[in-house]
Amino acid sequence: MSNHESSLRGLWAAVIVLGALMTAMLSTAALWTVGAPAYAALGAGGATFIGVATLGFTLRKFLTE
Repeated sequence: MSNHESSLRGLWAAVIVLGALMTAMLSTAALWTVGAPAYAALGAGGATFIGVATLGFTLRKFLTE
């Protein structure tokens, strides 16, 4: 790994986490809008965040190695 790639690691982590957070907020808002209970909407948002963040980090690792 070159020095250039390691210096961008934090930037990529921030982009992936912010993207996952935005997706989770949209998922929570969609469920809340259709009348789902609060615990279901928040649980689905949390699961969406974990899934998208995991997928993002895995894809980044796959594409850079």
